Amino acid sequence: MVKEQDHKHTALIVEDDLDMAEDIADLLLSLGHNAMHVPSLEEAMELVEQMDFCYVILDLQIFASPRSLQPRVDAGKTLLQKLRCRYPCRNQNDQHHFQILVMSGYAKENSDVVDALQNGGNDFIVKPLSENTPSFGDKILQCLQRSGRTDHGNCAAIMNAAKRENLIAVANPLDDEKGIQLSIPGIARGRRTEVLVDNNSLLLPDSQLQLLMHLVSGRIQEPDGWVHKYNLGAQDSEGFKGISNLNSAIRPLLPDDIVFYENDRKGSYRINPEIEIGRINHALLEKHGSSSIRQIASSIQNIN
Repeated sequence: MVKEQDHKHTALIVEDDLDMAEDIADLLLSLGHNAMHVPSLEEAMELVEQMDFCYVILDLQIFASPRSLQPRVDAGKTLLQKLRCRYPCRNQNDQHHFQILVMSGYAKENSDVVDALQNGGNDFIVKPLSENTPSFGDKILQCLQRSGRTDHGNCAAIMNAAKRENLIAVANPLDDEKGIQLSIPGIARGRRTEVLVDNNSLLLPDSQLQLLMHLVSGRIQEPDGWVHKYNLGAQDSEGFKGISNLNSAIRPLLPDDIVFYENDRKGSYRINPEIEIGRINHALLEKHGSSSIRQIASSIQNIN
């Protein structure tokens, strides 16, 4: 929990350079904020397990652990993914309850910065800090405004709303009992997106995710859940390879006696009714890099 006795916003600074971290902390102090600093992914995750923060300032190039010899961009990206997976939820203005400000001082990282902003980062801070427009201080205030945290008294409730367990749940209309669960957290990792089958993670390319979301939409829209292959993207009257490829990806995560899909032999497919549709992160999916996936996510949200 955030330390209530301080009555101040508390930021987590993840930065490999101690001098830079101290400079950031001093600037935050001038805004009336507290800050805690760690240089590594491992230490950052340990801290977020122990207490809540109002926002995070994350340098892309950090150490993976206190034992690491060199800071690496991959460590910063991994921490961003872990934090956004832990705190994915958004407010009514479609802004994350928990804001992550990505920071970098290397021109060669431009593509990494774009990737970070597409995968859960909320703003970008330039190093040196004096080169930011709007200013560093303004960026901090804007992140608090976006997340509804201008008044620190709201932070505890907002932090609770940010957590993963508050994702919108889509119940299986065919079965109220908990069985095999298929969930779509919406976390993008490069050009693939995470899907969970009973908490086993699977990364699907856009083509397979799009097909899966059409099947999920069919389940939610109609009790029997059948979707014709032409609505799934089939281009001819012969067999549909897309469903076979998706089955090949998902089938290894299912028990031996559970099939992933059913075929009515008339050109329609559906997710096996024994598989329950779990949590769908509409907010992240509606920000996906694929316009088709964004559109399907929006339609699922409207159906629900």
